[in-house]
Amino acid sequence: MTQKIDLPRVLRASACAGLVSLALSCSPATPDPKAAAVTPASTSTASTTPATTATTPAASAAAAAHDAGAATAATTAAEDPNDQVPDIEYVPTPQNVVEKLLDAAKVGKTDILYDLGCGDGRIVVTAAKRFGIKAIGFDIDPKRVAESRANVKAAKVEHLVTIEQKNIFDVDLSPASVVTLYLLPELNVRLVPQLEKLKPGSRIVSHDFDMEGVDPEKTWTVMAPDHRPPAKDREHYVYLWKTPLKKTKK
Repeated sequence: MTQKIDLPRVLRASACAGLVSLALSCSPATPDPKAAAVTPASTSTASTTPATTATTPAASAAAAAHDAGAATAATTAAEDPNDQVPDIEYVPTPQNVVEKLLDAAKVGKTDILYDLGCGDGRIVVTAAKRFGIKAIGFDIDPKRVAESRANVKAAKVEHLVTIEQKNIFDVDLSPASVVTLYLLPELNVRLVPQLEKLKPGSRIVSHDFDMEGVDPEKTWTVMAPDHRPPAKDREHYVYLWKTPLKKTKK
């Protein structure tokens, strides 16, 4: 069942300050709207609490999920990615949400997929196995990079999938036709200049978090387990944008 939702844009200024030195990890964390738990990217101290005054269920969910531990983060260009080890708990995207992200993007055989913050590599591996496409995962954490590469090898898709240890804000996204995200709203916004360089008709899909100032084409709700015990199902959100991006009218 799909459901279009109109979530408030969540852009926390105080969180932005803490996110400047993020450490990128691939398939990030998870949310829980009712219990305040949506999970995305994070800072180099990713499980630290970004301040927020939002009171909506989605906003509090985002904050709680971030506090619980997000799996994706980024680091500043001035820092050496090889020295960055995020001090956050890694939380992968549930597999059925991975499938929905790929379905929402309508991935086809000619696509090239970039996963910004690939974690254990499940998105790029799933894309390669399901569609036979080329995919590249980017992560700042050497442990996640090693884990992703091991999973790529185990899945026997090394001829299609590459994993790179890199700062996502240094990545040239122009070769991609599909970009997958699991980042905090602040990071999605920060990626806009790179996303605008994608070819017309490219698709961007995000788990749980929207993009301030850019209208999504469509939004879905997916029920999947929360990452915290007792792992009850909660609502996860999938957002789709297409290029050229549609800026929100003021």
